[in-house]
Amino acid sequence: MFLQPTFWMHCMFKIKNVLATLALGGLCASAWSTPAAAPMASMPGMGSMPGMASMSQGQAMPQPAVPGNPVSVGGPGTASAVSRTIRILADDRMRFSPDVVHVKPGETVRIVVVNQGHLRHELTIGTQSELEEHAKMMATMPDMPNGKEPNMVAVAPQGQGELIWRFGQPGTVPFACTMPGHMQQGMIGRFIVD
Repeated sequence: MFLQPTFWMHCMFKIKNVLATLALGGLCASAWSTPAAAPMASMPGMGSMPGMASMSQGQAMPQPAVPGNPVSVGGPGTASAVSRTIRILADDRMRFSPDVVHVKPGETVRIVVVNQGHLRHELTIGTQSELEEHAKMMATMPDMPNGKEPNMVAVAPQGQGELIWRFGQPGTVPFACTMPGHMQQGMIGRFIVD
């Protein structure tokens, strides 16, 4: 059985991210503590990682998306901590309903996405730049198999899917459908953490 080229591209993308993370961990102890160390963007492969090209020596690493971090979008939650279920409809008009949802800081919710359309849709949670980057990647690999990412749920036509998410500090947390062209046509929304 032969796998589609997009599957291999997806695998290589994942491997590159894992290797870059491992390499970065080793560099933290040596490169950043040495005054003569090269800037992160000049290190092989680091300039192409989102957010790394502009990072200079001695600059703090971006904080992971975890609850309690004021710049965080939150993180995966556990089923035992779910306080309520939020149902979000997706349709072929390229809209979510509701497209604005209020949650509390630290709240863990089950997000059920119901696809009422005839096209595949997804709901991905992230910063605006992460969503835009993912949409670009999806545009180059529209047949990419659905990865089991904790911040996204892909839903087949007339189907439904869910994810569990724990929100962090007060603020706005964007979500979007990053299927090719969907976000650009307005399939976006936001969680208001207040």
